[in-house]
Amino acid sequence: MWQFVFWSSLAVILYSYVGYPLVLFLVRKLVRRDRHASAADHCPSVCLLISAFNEEKIIRKKIENSLSLDYPKAKLTVLVASDGSDDRTVAIAEDYEDLGVKLFHRSSRSGKSAVLNEVMKMVRDDIVVFTDANAMFAEDALKRLVTHFQSPEIGCVVGKLRYVDRHTTSVARGEGLYWRYEGFLSTLESSVKSVLVANGSIFAIRRELYPELYAEVANDFQIPIEIGARGYGIIYEPEALAFEQSTIFWQEEFQRKVRIIVRGLAGYWKLRKKIEGFRRWQFFSHKLLRWAIGPILLVTLISNVVLMRGSVFYTITFLGQVFLYLAALNGWRMRKTRKPHPLFYLPFYFTMVNMAAVVATVKFISGERQRVWEKAESARLAPAGAPGQRVVPSVRPLVTRDASLGRSQDAETTGVAEKVAKS
Repeated sequence: MWQFVFWSSLAVILYSYVGYPLVLFLVRKLVRRDRHASAADHCPSVCLLISAFNEEKIIRKKIENSLSLDYPKAKLTVLVASDGSDDRTVAIAEDYEDLGVKLFHRSSRSGKSAVLNEVMKMVRDDIVVFTDANAMFAEDALKRLVTHFQSPEIGCVVGKLRYVDRHTTSVARGEGLYWRYEGFLSTLESSVKSVLVANGSIFAIRRELYPELYAEVANDFQIPIEIGARGYGIIYEPEALAFEQSTIFWQEEFQRKVRIIVRGLAGYWKLRKKIEGFRRWQFFSHKLLRWAIGPILLVTLISNVVLMRGSVFYTITFLGQVFLYLAALNGWRMRKTRKPHPLFYLPFYFTMVNMAAVVATVKFISGERQRVWEKAESARLAPAGAPGQRVVPSVRPLVTRDASLGRSQDAETTGVAEKVAKS
């Protein structure tokens, strides 16, 4: 019995991380993918919709970045949707009204989904690109996204998020590796036009496909699920780049993962009847199993302890697991090291993410729901550009003196960076 428990739990773990992408790879080989037409001069009208809550540290640079993108100005609308911001976010956005930036501000906070439901009633552009205030786009990101909509079967295009680390820590390195792995999975899913969920930092849809969002479900989760259920293709465009600053503190990343998974579980429960056929298998393999890995790891360890008595093989597998968790503990201890070694930060991040999934599952079962999003404070720093990428060009000076504060906007950002560096 214990052998069955051990090998079954180990098989589930391996399937979740290795088996699922391998099956997708084989499916891609078996399914003929029709190439849809694409032309660089395809320029439908686009609304770049920036979700914002108390983003005074970053919103000016986000607007500057948006206005400087390589896209016909007559076809681009930049719209800032503020969810009850009570700092200077609204005032800063209003500074750009003469450059065509539109502002929607809800005086009381109601959650990102509720604000999007309201603001989408105002949008008339053909394509809507959803993004966050701390995500800076590469210059050609919009063109890379919208070119795919020439094919009428494509309903959603997901861009690539790349983390740019000012502070190279175990958390930052682990987070970057996690998104590279997710990008790999998205590439495989895209090959059969069935990317499962989007990335809230950069994804685009046809305006008419926008669904009414549930308050407790993330927009980048619900929208692709709804569009896929209607039979439209959802693809991944790895050349459409957005850049963000990684979270710096492990507590921030842990809580962020908990919030994401709570909202993911809520989304699955709300939308489970719309996840059918091939996409149901995808969701089970990519999401549900992944969220269950934490308890399965514990089952693997317990069954291994029982089996190791008198067995050299099971003693070796037990010692391998012990080494994994000791390496994770050392990764946590060295979490502020400037150049962490993958031998430690990989087990640390892996263990942390699976612990977050356990906490999130308990919260979901107990009835907790996440209707408003709390962004990690260290992620509100402006990301630096990657080599060879133009990310934050200026249309007017970025350093602007504010009389009421008596200091420049860059001074605000610098203050946060100094605070982070000391932590």
